[in-house]
Amino acid sequence: PVASQRMLTGPAMRTASALCILGSVCVSAFAPSSLLHLRTSTRAAVSLSRGRHALRMSSPTKEAPVTDRAQDVGIGQESERKAAEQLMQPCPLTEWGAPLNVLEAQNSLKNEQLPAYPLEVSKPSAELDLDAQEAYFRENKEQILDNLATHGAVVMKGFELMKEPEGFERMWKALGMEACLDPLHSVAGRPVVSGKNAVYEAVNKPSRSKFFVGMHNEMVGKRTVRRAAFVCFQRADVGGEFIIADGVRVLRDLKPDFIKNLYEKKIRFSSAELPMGFLDKTGPLQPILEPALRSLLGVVVDMKVDFEVDMFWNRVNGKRVIQAHAPPQPPVISHPDTGMPTWFCNIHSHSAKLRDERDGVLPETTGASKLNKSDVFYGDGSEISDEDLKHVDETIKKNMVYLTMNPGDVVLVDNYRTMHGRNVFEGTRKHAVTWFK
Repeated sequence: PVASQRMLTGPAMRTASALCILGSVCVSAFAPSSLLHLRTSTRAAVSLSRGRHALRMSSPTKEAPVTDRAQDVGIGQESERKAAEQLMQPCPLTEWGAPLNVLEAQNSLKNEQLPAYPLEVSKPSAELDLDAQEAYFRENKEQILDNLATHGAVVMKGFELMKEPEGFERMWKALGMEACLDPLHSVAGRPVVSGKNAVYEAVNKPSRSKFFVGMHNEMVGKRTVRRAAFVCFQRADVGGEFIIADGVRVLRDLKPDFIKNLYEKKIRFSSAELPMGFLDKTGPLQPILEPALRSLLGVVVDMKVDFEVDMFWNRVNGKRVIQAHAPPQPPVISHPDTGMPTWFCNIHSHSAKLRDERDGVLPETTGASKLNKSDVFYGDGSEISDEDLKHVDETIKKNMVYLTMNPGDVVLVDNYRTMHGRNVFEGTRKHAVTWFK
């Protein structure tokens, strides 16, 4: 017994424990940062106000702990997840397309008259019952999907059918859309609202209520959903607006020299970081443990999800850490269906600097996500300048559209073109999403 206790407190046991923890973290390493507990600074604290831009900065304060709900920590999720797995297949592989002449692609948008963004569709008649509303979507599915391809986002307002998960499912099935599993379903990265109806939560977690969800496309590792339907079941008391931005317009408005430099260098995301300072105390074992940990963690990730992950040893504030980095990827692509060039890059959500400036000090969240930390670099690992980050932030803000959704409202988005995010909020918010192939 004495020998066993010594082993449990020794370097080998700490290394094994770290491997297990980091393995669970890394498989969610490339989640949209809305699902992660992210690195914060003391630059500012967020408070709420009504209106389109509901973020105000105040003096740094320490937020009180927030109690999350049962589903946020996995309670009651096993049966819902199994129901989802019986209904749906994994989402499609990411389509990066062929290399672009990025300046020619951007110039092609300068003089183009882009269609309205987003397109809004209202219920045609107040007298339509639920069956008639479902029939409306079935009869008009080709036009609605054509409008989605043309405009990039379609907002559907005033329908009672989508106020519950069952009716929401009736809507998207009437449109002939095929649902797919959440990109992080295999690691339970997002709570399931209703597995049998293919409905996932859309960042309603109380501990994340004061976290502004930066603008991003839903892509995780090698997989990207093609379309999504975001629905409101209950509007927050204050704030909580769903936010979208057109990647085509963002690309059009970025400075040519910036976009040329970024496209040539590419982008690399770092999304998981675990303290490994104990390795400094392992003496002669250190050169053996470091490569072993790095290799084994890659195997753990590959077993769980379709991630290509590079593990890097680094020091942050003088302390040894291991970080998970995605491979370099282009910030601009040709849309796989329309061929239109579009910004397809999650700098706005993943940049630690931009996030810290928006959010300041946040309360603790729950689960393994407490260990996730995201940032973004050039493809060669060098830091993106503050000036360039500011330019991205300002350009995306210029193109953000805040949507106040009421129960039953749905926003269809083309995920390769439309970025989405969420404003901070107070009260109970019940928004959800279904992903599509």
